[in-house]
Amino acid sequence: MGSKLPLKISLSTDRLAVSGITTSDHDIRNSRSATQQAHILYIKSFHERDCAIMGLFGTRGESISAYNLMPSFLTYFGLDTAVNAPQLFGAINGLFQGGGLFGTLMAGVTGDKLGRCKAMFVACLFAITGGALQAGSVHIAMFLVARFVAGLGIGGLVMLVPLWQSEVAPPHSRGLLVGLHGVSILIGYASSAWVGFAFYFVNAGGSQWRPPLAIQCIFPLILACGLYLIPESPRWLIENDRIEQAQLILKKIHQKANNADSQEFVRREFNQIHSQLAFERTLPSSWSSIFTIPHYRKRAIIGFSTLLAGQLTGTMVINNYGPGLYKSLGHSDSASLALAAGWLTEGIVVNFLNALMLDYFGRKWLMTVGMAGCAVALLGVSILIAVYGGTTNKAGNSAAIFFLYLHLTFYGGCMDASTYVYGSEIWPTHLRAKGFAISCAGLFIGSLCLLEAAPTAFQTIGWRFYLIMMSFSIIFSVLFALYWPETKGLTLEEIAAKFGDELAISEGEGEKADETTSTVTNSKDGEKTPI
Repeated sequence: MGSKLPLKISLSTDRLAVSGITTSDHDIRNSRSATQQAHILYIKSFHERDCAIMGLFGTRGESISAYNLMPSFLTYFGLDTAVNAPQLFGAINGLFQGGGLFGTLMAGVTGDKLGRCKAMFVACLFAITGGALQAGSVHIAMFLVARFVAGLGIGGLVMLVPLWQSEVAPPHSRGLLVGLHGVSILIGYASSAWVGFAFYFVNAGGSQWRPPLAIQCIFPLILACGLYLIPESPRWLIENDRIEQAQLILKKIHQKANNADSQEFVRREFNQIHSQLAFERTLPSSWSSIFTIPHYRKRAIIGFSTLLAGQLTGTMVINNYGPGLYKSLGHSDSASLALAAGWLTEGIVVNFLNALMLDYFGRKWLMTVGMAGCAVALLGVSILIAVYGGTTNKAGNSAAIFFLYLHLTFYGGCMDASTYVYGSEIWPTHLRAKGFAISCAGLFIGSLCLLEAAPTAFQTIGWRFYLIMMSFSIIFSVLFALYWPETKGLTLEEIAAKFGDELAISEGEGEKADETTSTVTNSKDGEKTPI
């Protein structure tokens, strides 16, 4: 246990002192550019390792589209002859999303109680159990229960991984580093699709579909083991009075040996986090306060709507029912699986571009453009399927496939990484786990509604279903442009000011003052010591 959080913070205009080491405002300003470059290089290597471990859970049970065309899977569970097959397919997808909804809300509690890393470990256990139950299912009811259990685990991971990343990334590269979360997920999705494509050619009953479902257990297992290599969030540690451990982790993440610039960044980062969390300790932190206090409620609405909007573009509908869509456009089963896998492979590229662009163009306008682009693509898909769906017109069917790929270009290139970054960074530390859980609830509610409705909608209203998703995309594009605040380049504490929160100390205060001193009063013995 480190020293207690300060009860009092006093500021003078002489010199900024953190951990007893002083530096002038002139030095801070001159070092920022070099500091940022050094941090980006170091933190990239740190995050690439951790994102590679954490992102592997993207190969997951959610991506089950390939099994819709596997004869042995359909026959084993009677889905090829069941009169309620569309409803069962809807339940297979819907129960996973329902589990994800409960999982992400549970993670909002465990993330605060246990810490980010331990909460991720618990989520991994659910994901592994769900994957094993799916692979070993002997009845459709067992498979449905397994889907829900897997959803519990993945829902927790979808929320906890970017939450952790947002809390350790420096402000000037947070968009890129948290955006790598989306890239890793797409790598998992694409590999899952290609594995499904490969096993389609296995003609050995259960061997066609059980091994691909079992493979998904490997990646949460790797993540669970890899968590021992990943440091806890320093913000969570400071919030829980583990000050010395937080300082060590901040140095490990941000500081390079014999680099004064990175050392200065660590001092300023710790000072701001420490001061802000001391102040936030006096603020309400219950679930009810999120909905009763105006500036928290504003975050809840914006965060929930941001991730909800991404799902209402229909990207998960195209992902989960993609092989069937391509088959309806005149392609064979194997070609449809290859097109679906290729669609996800494209997603890796555009998601990486999204992560790169976030810190240059900002979150707000990328999401605005992304929603508008998805609307255009959905309009193209609906028109072409209405005219050429079920025909042998190759040009028309190929054009429809082009618009399906264009949809992912806009969604992955502008929306996917952006929503995770934005939905996590708008929350103050003392509410971030609960708040981001609410944001991610929007993701799973949106997916649940569309995926549950999709089989019946395709049977009844057909191409008009795309127009519904197009309408949502247009509405949210306008809302993003008019009402969403920009957060690019700000520290998590400075973002709080955008939503009307009071800051204990801002980075700007340290830079504008000629010289500033920060001291804290130790809550145990009342002595003033430098931060």
